[in-house]
Amino acid sequence: MVIVLRRAATAATDAACHVVGRRQVVRAARFALLRARLDVPNDRTTNGEILLATAALRLTPPGQAFQVVDAGANAGQWARLMLDAAQLAGRIDDLDLHSFEPSSYTFGRLSEALDGQPVTLKQAALGEQPGSATLHVLMPGAGTNSLHRMPGWSDKGITEQVPLMTLEAYADEAGLDHVMLLKVDTEGHDLAVLRGARRLFADQRISIAQFEYNHRWVYARFFLRDAFELLTPIGYRIGKLTPFGVEFYPGWDAELESFVEGNYVACTKEVAERLPSVRWWKAAAREPDDRCDNR
Repeated sequence: MVIVLRRAATAATDAACHVVGRRQVVRAARFALLRARLDVPNDRTTNGEILLATAALRLTPPGQAFQVVDAGANAGQWARLMLDAAQLAGRIDDLDLHSFEPSSYTFGRLSEALDGQPVTLKQAALGEQPGSATLHVLMPGAGTNSLHRMPGWSDKGITEQVPLMTLEAYADEAGLDHVMLLKVDTEGHDLAVLRGARRLFADQRISIAQFEYNHRWVYARFFLRDAFELLTPIGYRIGKLTPFGVEFYPGWDAELESFVEGNYVACTKEVAERLPSVRWWKAAAREPDDRCDNR
């Protein structure tokens, strides 16, 4: 049966390529593949980030400090999401939010956007080691400014030296005893931020870490496998954030190394059992799953 289906699919694909061209067939097939894999557009209003923030709030008892770290805050878009979620849950007084943004221009916008809000702002980048680093500014305020130089970057492009610190050091300085949610969106530098929190992870002082993964990891010479090797041996589960929950994986798999932009979640095993989740398409169970519908 499988052989018959493959032959039919091969014939249909070849015919479509002849009629409309390989480019159109590849684009249509890629759309179908990404949709089926739940690799949805990285829009924080629909990609599951609100779902995760709300779930994290529910895991913290009312009246207890809800410690959150926002690495790569840009102009405060995600921080506003977190503030709104806490306000809606009646937990704004519990929220202890710390936002990091290294760019001087963008930090100014962040400060204006969150003026008067209960947020601690830090003009610095988080990383694996303390010191300083070169920020490559593709455009003032752009969300794609990065500590890693991209191909095609002009030698005359704007750069800025920015302070670099580890989350371990900052947590000790700021008295963060247990970070419920760490969000990392640092344009390819994400794994370095996680590595700079090794001790916090080892002591399980971080319950949930949400980090962005995309093609910029290539320029930083990082792989998703590195995140698995860092965190799974010390009791964390890793999965991809989807609009329906977290697609947890039993371990690293070469199929995951796609460099398609999305957010991944690392959390303790206890927390994983309490988060909304979806079954991985490659899991052993074969019953139909209709959760491709992301309307």
